[in-house]
Amino acid sequence: MRSPLNICRVPSRLPTIMGRVLLAAVAVLTSAAAFGQSSDRIRLLDRTEISGEIVVAAPNEIEIKDQRSEEVKKVPIDRIREVALADEPDSLRNARGMLLRGDAASALQELTKVQDADLQAASDRVLAEMQFVKAAALARQATLTGNGLAEGEKALRDFVSKNPKTHHFYRSAEMLGDLLAKAQKFPDAATVYSALEKGPPALKVRAASAKAGLNFAQGKFAEALKDFENATKVQTDPKDSASEQQKLEASLGTARCLARLDKGADAVGLIQQVVKGADPEERDMLAKAYTVLGDAYRASGKEQDALIAFLTVDLVYNTQPESHAEALFNLAQLWDKAQNPERARQAKQMLETTYPDSPWVKKLGGAAAS
Repeated sequence: MRSPLNICRVPSRLPTIMGRVLLAAVAVLTSAAAFGQSSDRIRLLDRTEISGEIVVAAPNEIEIKDQRSEEVKKVPIDRIREVALADEPDSLRNARGMLLRGDAASALQELTKVQDADLQAASDRVLAEMQFVKAAALARQATLTGNGLAEGEKALRDFVSKNPKTHHFYRSAEMLGDLLAKAQKFPDAATVYSALEKGPPALKVRAASAKAGLNFAQGKFAEALKDFENATKVQTDPKDSASEQQKLEASLGTARCLARLDKGADAVGLIQQVVKGADPEERDMLAKAYTVLGDAYRASGKEQDALIAFLTVDLVYNTQPESHAEALFNLAQLWDKAQNPERARQAKQMLETTYPDSPWVKKLGGAAAS
C-alpha cells in the first residue's frame, strides 16, 4: 500500500509555491492521522456534529467554541449523543463507542489497551473520561449479569464524587439507579433516578420512565402502566425532539405492561404507532420496539407474528445487545415450538456465543431444564 506521501507526490511541472502548499497539507493530514482528531467534537442525537474547543462541560450543558468563528455555542445535555475529546487516546474513544452500543465487556477489554504513557501525559479531562468509561462499563456489565454489583456501584459513586460537575452526571445517576434496581434496592434506585428530574425536559421524562420500570421489575404491572402513561404526559415542547424520543420509549414501557395485563391487542396497536413515529435511523429504538412487539404477540398467543417480529430484530435491528439477546431467546423457543429444531439450535448457539453473560442465556437453560 502506497503511503499518503507517495499518493500526493507533487509533479515537477507544478509551480514551486503550489508544491509547497500541497506538501504542507499532506503534513497536516499525516499529523492528524498519527495523533487523532485535532478538535473536541460533540455528536448530537440528530447525527450532526459540532467541532471546536470545549470550554465548559457541566451537567446541564456543554459550551464549545468554534475554532473558526470563535463563537461559543451552548449545547443542552439532552441533545448530546457523545462527546469526543481531541487529546484522548484512540482506545479510550473506541471503548466509549462500544459502551454506547451496549457492549460493556468489549469496552472494558478495549480500555486495557490504553498505555500508561498516554495517561501520564493526559489532561485532567481525559483522566476523568477514562474513569467514567471504566466505571460505566463495570456498572453496565454488573447490571447485565448480576455479578460485581458492589464494584460497579463503588466505581460510579467514586467518579461522581471526584467529578460532581461532570457532563456525565445524569448518565452516571441513571446507570447507578439501574444497578441498584438489579440489586433489588428499589427505594434507593428511585431516589437516585430523581436526580434526573433536575435536568432538561427529556431527562424528566426519562426519570419518570425509570421509576415506572421499578414497578414493572417488581411485577406491579398495573402501577407501572399508570407510571409509564404519566411519563408520556410530562409537559414538554412539541418541537423538543429529545423529549418526544423519550416519550416513545415510555410508550414501549406502557406496551410491555399491557401485554402483562392480558391486553396484547392494545399493546400491539401502541407499538405499531411507536414504530411509525420513530426515526428510521434510530436503530436501537426500533430494536426495542420490535422486541416489545414480539413480546406482545407472544402474550396474545400469536406466535407466528411473534416469530416475524423477533426475526426482524435478529436480521435488521441487531445493534442493541439487550434487545438482540432477548430476541434470540424467544426465537430459540418459538422455532422449537414450530418444530424447526435446526433453526432453534442456531438461535440458541448465537445467543450463547454472542452474549454469554446475558441473563437470557441462563433463562433459556432454565426453561430447557424444566
